[in-house]
Amino acid sequence: MAINIVSDEFPLKVFHATPRATVGWGAYQMAGVEAKRIGIEHALLVTTGLKGTGIIDEIKGVLNHAGVEVTIFDKVTSNPKDYEVHDAYKVYKEAKCDGFVSVGGGSAHDCAKAVRIVETKGGQSIRDFNGVNDFEVPVNIPHLAITTTCGTGSETTYACVITDTDKKFKMLIFEPSAYATRALVDPALMRSLPPKLTAFTGIDALVHCLEAYTSRLNVVTSWAIGLYGIEIISKNLRDAFANGNNAKAREAMAWAQYCGGHAINSGAACVVHSIAHSLGGLLDGPHGLCNSIALVPSQRFNYIASPEKFANVARAMGVDTTGMTTIQAAERAVDELEKLIKDLEVTETFSELGLQEDNIDQVAEYAFRDFCTMANPRDLNREIIKDLLRQCM
Repeated sequence: MAINIVSDEFPLKVFHATPRATVGWGAYQMAGVEAKRIGIEHALLVTTGLKGTGIIDEIKGVLNHAGVEVTIFDKVTSNPKDYEVHDAYKVYKEAKCDGFVSVGGGSAHDCAKAVRIVETKGGQSIRDFNGVNDFEVPVNIPHLAITTTCGTGSETTYACVITDTDKKFKMLIFEPSAYATRALVDPALMRSLPPKLTAFTGIDALVHCLEAYTSRLNVVTSWAIGLYGIEIISKNLRDAFANGNNAKAREAMAWAQYCGGHAINSGAACVVHSIAHSLGGLLDGPHGLCNSIALVPSQRFNYIASPEKFANVARAMGVDTTGMTTIQAAERAVDELEKLIKDLEVTETFSELGLQEDNIDQVAEYAFRDFCTMANPRDLNREIIKDLLRQCM
């Protein structure tokens, strides 16, 4: 006898557990101890360089003090490229490293994950792994991720995002064994983050929390983490933006970005990320900035598909919804998102990033085919995405 199962679009949920992390002031000083614990004797330190901050020299010193040899690869750029992955892989092999320490935000962490995939697969092109993977032989090369921004959450996730420079397309590479082995999240390393980057990466964290909460995947663990992450960000991002030395705000944002990474790891991202991925691949637009620009128009489109959740978002953002209907409260959530964007002085548009009318079709096509689009709470098509893009110009 057949069993009739009545459920939603995704009846089976998958919770992806995240690796051990140490969060708090001075966590980076554990880098040497943690690297040794996971078996690293000679680390390839993967980074964008973080010039002028002194962070790389400091962490190299901590690693060396614990007896960990360090070779530095500091040529990672925003939206890490396929050739950067293979350049780092070449350095890793030539230096005879046995593990990775990534220092920075999503660019550094994603590049290190991708190099580990390439090494596991014997030097195969990273382009071969776009999409969902499930390796027979898991990625088991040790990787310590040290986060310096308040946005990415990449130290918690099993995905990496790498630009295919031939197709000008950001690949979403999912591999369950590609997690960083350990993570260190230290607000002390975020104090040197300039106001603009604090804003962009903070909004990135907000988008992670919001999209994982409103995603049609309906992963309950992501609801809890995502909604509380929204509350933390609403209370603290403005303070961190206005005063980078505000210790309370910096620590709160360190936790918030970690919440965001946890949330999307199982709950998925939605159309804001689809658009940001497309612009990052074609125009090399900074991910956090693209998310910031696309956030409000996309949520004005989305909220009617999930008004109860958006009403909860309004309350998490501090709105007293007493006396409001559910739809009115949901509308207020979008208003609060718009106010936050204005307070953070995000005035850029997609036109300023180089988007023109004659490449809207291509960006919309990439966004529509992006993995994140399927999780969007409201149905999408190419024409709708084109309209959203034009609103952001």
